[in-house]
Amino acid sequence: GTKDILETGKGLNDHDNYHEFCRLLGRFKVNYQLSELVSIEGYGSWIKLVSEFTLKSLQSWKWASSSIYYLLGLWSRMVTSLPYVKGDIPAPVRLDEFVPKILEGFISSRFDSLQAGPLDDLSEDPLDKIEMMQEQLDFFPYLCRFQYGNCSTYIMNVLDPLVQAYMEGAKLQDHVFTSNLAILEIKLAWMVHIVGAILKVKQYSGGESNETIDAELSARVFQLINVMDTGSYAQRYGELSKQRLELAVLSFFESFRKSYIGDQAMHASKQMYVRLSEL
Repeated sequence: GTKDILETGKGLNDHDNYHEFCRLLGRFKVNYQLSELVSIEGYGSWIKLVSEFTLKSLQSWKWASSSIYYLLGLWSRMVTSLPYVKGDIPAPVRLDEFVPKILEGFISSRFDSLQAGPLDDLSEDPLDKIEMMQEQLDFFPYLCRFQYGNCSTYIMNVLDPLVQAYMEGAKLQDHVFTSNLAILEIKLAWMVHIVGAILKVKQYSGGESNETIDAELSARVFQLINVMDTGSYAQRYGELSKQRLELAVLSFFESFRKSYIGDQAMHASKQMYVRLSEL
């Protein structure tokens, strides 16, 4: 079945076959309960192969851009099903082993895409395919909050040096290396989109609702926003990379407002605001 195809790659050089195979994998959790999947002989090697296939698909972002949705959907449904697995599981589910790698692979592949072509090629940059990007990022709250402590640490470790570099750049009168700045802005745009996506879903069964971590991530975005209009950055509104970053910030604010602004939300989110006031 699918394990043989994953092992041999037979037929996957054809794009239509590849896409339909991803759709097939995406339906696994629809047709099977997680406990049934784990009980199948060879599950351990199968889930490892699916993980490797997903990572390869993420790296082949041009080839597999429309197929990634189905793969992320499979992983998302598996982690959200975990709390409902009853009784003894005959084999390790191994989601805690593979899900963080999927998240890291997504981020690294988005960054790698910046080296693949001209920055101003609107037709190729995945940031500009808004609908497709949002569909993929909609899975992030579930994947990240599955192991929120570890995943958020990884995200902050990626985000911190980017924000620091951008803050230091604001002190300069002019930027000699404009292309480097454009790449920095696009990397920041991806990270801001990801933080916003995580905040969009504050809690779900089996996931970690941790307002302190939400505050830590949000504080970094607010820190970035504080310098976006300072120094020579104020002259960059005609630049495509700056526009992409601005759109990411708007998306972040929309998610933050949904989860943390409003009388009821603020009253129920004291930890968030206490932590933000400390940062």
